[in-house]
Amino acid sequence: MQTHHEYELVPHKDIGGFRLFLVNMLYRTPHLHKDIELCLMLNGEVSVYSQGNKYTCPEGSFLLLNSYQVHELHAKEPVTILSLQVSPDFFALHFPQIEDIRFRTAVLSSKASPAHQALYKKCLFVADLFFKKEKLCALPCAAGINEILYSCLLLAGYTRVSSSDHRAESVRLAKIRQLADRIDTHFTEKLLLGDLAEEMGVSLYYLSHFFKENFGMPFQEYLSRIRCEKARHDLLMTDLSLLDISISSGFSDPKYFNRAFKEQYGYTPKEYRKHFNDAPLPVQQRSVLSTEEFLSREASAVLLDQYLSDQL
Repeated sequence: MQTHHEYELVPHKDIGGFRLFLVNMLYRTPHLHKDIELCLMLNGEVSVYSQGNKYTCPEGSFLLLNSYQVHELHAKEPVTILSLQVSPDFFALHFPQIEDIRFRTAVLSSKASPAHQALYKKCLFVADLFFKKEKLCALPCAAGINEILYSCLLLAGYTRVSSSDHRAESVRLAKIRQLADRIDTHFTEKLLLGDLAEEMGVSLYYLSHFFKENFGMPFQEYLSRIRCEKARHDLLMTDLSLLDISISSGFSDPKYFNRAFKEQYGYTPKEYRKHFNDAPLPVQQRSVLSTEEFLSREASAVLLDQYLSDQL
């Protein structure tokens, strides 16, 4: 089970510039990555919070995420998501404009549309090839990914960063990456927005507004959510004391830890651990899934076969 990777920069050198995976989840902390991401909701419904907006993604819908777009996922029941992450470099040779293109629509949910159905089948087809690793599968996978992007642009619409705004946009994305990288690496330590502002050579007032505008929430709330998820995992998977968990998660004050944890999960840390330990096994498994669980290649291939058979 993957436990912590809120800032997700996926290496591509061995897989041709893209990554496909199936994941079961209930909750995903705020995070971002360089890649363009397409998420297909195979079952269940997900609420997505991104840059101050809330999107509802029902079963069968697609979630489209631009590079460096901060997003947080919530589900009331465990959901299975097929995720395709593609580096902009994948398209660079034949479609360099991808660096300046942004999806206009975040959620595609018109399941009755023939174009939507075609995109759904194409995603399953490409994923099936990828998971089964059939001979020469890289070629049809690459062709399929290009078709998927083309369909997404037609269905979702898009905007382009103008040449005059290109430099400003590059600077903005670099700042987002710098902030996310710093938080992901040092969230268990003392981390103050004022110190980050000084490191970046900007005012605290500017960085506070920049952070909220681009991350969708104030700095302290973003940091607290990541720390609480680390603490939640330690509560369930270790025997560490509450004080040790508080300190190792970056909370210097146990009272603040208790308050922040209860705001995020509805229980104090002590109540959450007791509720988990007293719960039957299925409930415990459901709680552990609250971070996320990646399916193996073999399990993914078996599950994809079931969805493909439903399309026949």
